[in-house]
Amino acid sequence: MILIDNTAFLNLYNLIYFCTACLVLASALSYEIKKDVLLQNKLGQYLVFLPLIFLILLVGLREYDVGADTVSYFDILWNETSELNFSDGILFGLIASTLRYFNLGYTYFLLLISFVFYIITYKALKNYTEKFESNLLITFFACISFFFYLSMSINVIRQGVSLAFLLLAYSLWVGKKNNIIILLCIFLSLAFHLTSIIPILIFVCSVIMSKIRAFNLLIFIYLFSIILSYFNYGFLNFSSVFLDFLGEDRHADYFSDEVSDYIIGFRPQFVIFNTFFLLVSLYVKNKLTDIDLSYQYNILVSYYIIASVIFFMAFQLPFSDRWGLFSWCVIPLLISPLFYSPFVKEKIKIHYVLILILIYIGFYFYDK
Repeated sequence: MILIDNTAFLNLYNLIYFCTACLVLASALSYEIKKDVLLQNKLGQYLVFLPLIFLILLVGLREYDVGADTVSYFDILWNETSELNFSDGILFGLIASTLRYFNLGYTYFLLLISFVFYIITYKALKNYTEKFESNLLITFFACISFFFYLSMSINVIRQGVSLAFLLLAYSLWVGKKNNIIILLCIFLSLAFHLTSIIPILIFVCSVIMSKIRAFNLLIFIYLFSIILSYFNYGFLNFSSVFLDFLGEDRHADYFSDEVSDYIIGFRPQFVIFNTFFLLVSLYVKNKLTDIDLSYQYNILVSYYIIASVIFFMAFQLPFSDRWGLFSWCVIPLLISPLFYSPFVKEKIKIHYVLILILIYIGFYFYDK
């Protein structure tokens, strides 16, 4: 089987992004000129399969050196005698053991994980956009416009799949679907990566904060956390508590500054990034015309604020980007109502698509 090396992978990913951007811009122009909202939203539900299928194949058929965790999992799951680890999420190892039992190679594993990640993400976005009546294609395009989305598919693979299941659970909750299915998605998320307990707890807190109408307090805490982080005050100041709790667990490294390969300290670029989308979400919050959707959206914004605060407090630690994923993963949902939802009244919206493209280009050159 011919696999895609690192250079070809990045070139093909950029090509898929470029082609999707052309589709999205054509759709947005049609919106602005013809005002054919219903037609474009309907077309978007079908056109989204073009980038979706190509990304599943691209990510699934990559060489083992594409993505830092790809080769790590190859060593752990295929080159070593893997043991099912109940303390860190069992499902990843169980899938690998099953494929190995049937003499299927690591590429089949990557292809399966890629399929699960993208299909679950697609289903979550589909449920959410149906509720807000926004454009599915543009919302999916928003996902692939962000630097962290590619990382979720090739670097932090387990966490990526785990968060995808949580997004699906949230979309089902918004749509008021069967609670058993929602709980199943939460269970699968935890089975892939136990750190999903953190966003689950954050979501519970956000529901409580929304009920007691403490939104202004959350904004104050958000701003105060930036000040604390700037003066290098965060989780590291309480690291002894976490280290005593974790003991010899490998996640203890997350609460130590002894790992020298990662940039630690205040990260202004991430503060600006998160704050920008907080301002966008506050704009959407004030523009929503449906009371029920507004209530659910307020909970999501509250979640984003709390998750961002935790992220800022983790700047002292290595792997802080993994803490950032808890807030970043909901950004496509926060901005989705801007993509031609009838519940957000605005005459012109194509500039939001252009902003996504600029963000992709900006982080492309930043990464260079």
